[in-house]
Amino acid sequence: MKPLQAVGLGLVLLALGPANAKPGTFDPLPDPVGWLLVLVGLHALGKALDARRLPALRFLGMVALGFSIALVVPAVARWLETDPSLGWAADVPRFAFFALLCHELGQSAFRARQSAGASAFSLGALGLLFVLAAPPLAFGAGWTAIGPAGEVAAQVVQIALVVLCFVFAGRDWAGAPVVPDDAVAVDGD
Repeated sequence: MKPLQAVGLGLVLLALGPANAKPGTFDPLPDPVGWLLVLVGLHALGKALDARRLPALRFLGMVALGFSIALVVPAVARWLETDPSLGWAADVPRFAFFALLCHELGQSAFRARQSAGASAFSLGALGLLFVLAAPPLAFGAGWTAIGPAGEVAAQVVQIALVVLCFVFAGRDWAGAPVVPDDAVAVDGD
């Protein structure tokens, strides 16, 4: 499996949730499984990303995994839902991880002179920064109209990130193994 495919599959598992979206509902396919796949993909991506940023990515990924393990417990999830700012705080490591990952993938594509990948992942990083900034602006600054926009942006950017992971999974700048030209066999040879 290519590194970005593991990340994309992990994102799909993170997006899947229980049919009943009430706080504290038991999720039969918990987010920790998705985070484990994302972290496996990150480990394989290591050679393609800036080595200086890898510790920060690993730290954010592990913190997000820790929060997802805690949120499997329905009582913890219900407690976080008592205050919207607590729910936002629990999501900060998740969105910060994906923002930094998008930035790093965009930089990797830029170094490889792949403008489509660089642009797409850079836009994803900007969208994720908006998602991170929207709740404090809505709760703290009283800009209530920005809250729903942040929620919509969170869903749209996560879906876009899944698509980007699968579209660019085969690129060498995204950690895909390089296949030599002579290794490609044609039927009958």
